[in-house]
Amino acid sequence: MKKTKFLAHRGLHFGTKIPENSLLAFKKAVEKNYGIELDITISKDNQIVVFHDDTLDRLCNVSGNIEEFDYSYLKSLYLYKTKEKIPLFREVLEIVDSKVELFIEIKKHKNIGILENILSILLENYKGEYSICSFEKDILTWFKKNKSTTRRGLIFESLNKKFQKYNKLIFLYKYFKTKPDFISLDYRLFNSDIYKFCKSKNLFISLWTIDSKEKYEKVNTEVNTLIFEKITP
Repeated sequence: MKKTKFLAHRGLHFGTKIPENSLLAFKKAVEKNYGIELDITISKDNQIVVFHDDTLDRLCNVSGNIEEFDYSYLKSLYLYKTKEKIPLFREVLEIVDSKVELFIEIKKHKNIGILENILSILLENYKGEYSICSFEKDILTWFKKNKSTTRRGLIFESLNKKFQKYNKLIFLYKYFKTKPDFISLDYRLFNSDIYKFCKSKNLFISLWTIDSKEKYEKVNTEVNTLIFEKITP
């Protein structure tokens, strides 16, 4: 199946004026007919929310881990100093309305299985194209065991300098444990041994985050999907 070439990273956001992972950023992406990469996690009262960070500090200027709060509190917060708020995932589905493809990144969270089951229910009657992806082996394994027809992607980034020599070993461990349908790689791993392994296996590869013309021109014809921001492909 031919997949969307360009995915807007956390929506088509713009600094603090159009916040990342906001309904406005998703509306802008749909208007431009770009696919959307977004992040989801879960609130204390088991609501799936769209938010990247573990904590609320950076985007909401409030201390605390997002999983520690009910959504009744989270929905009172603003992203940066805009009128945009932390969206529920179901609100995003309503806005996107099957018009563009979704890459749904599930962030690391407690009690694996609760979010995943709720997400699966929300997506049961959704008609649009979507994939789920994660850095977390256990999350992908849950879908492999419980929702085997869901398209799953393993996200992998270059480790810090101290552990870079273990990059490929750790990647292969996660790959063979999860047997994902596609791979989403950190741009820094382009042309690495991991990238070459994926190409040799004819795997579907997405690359993130493409945020300059130079990066775009370097990789545009070399991978299946580009996850971009700060540029217009």
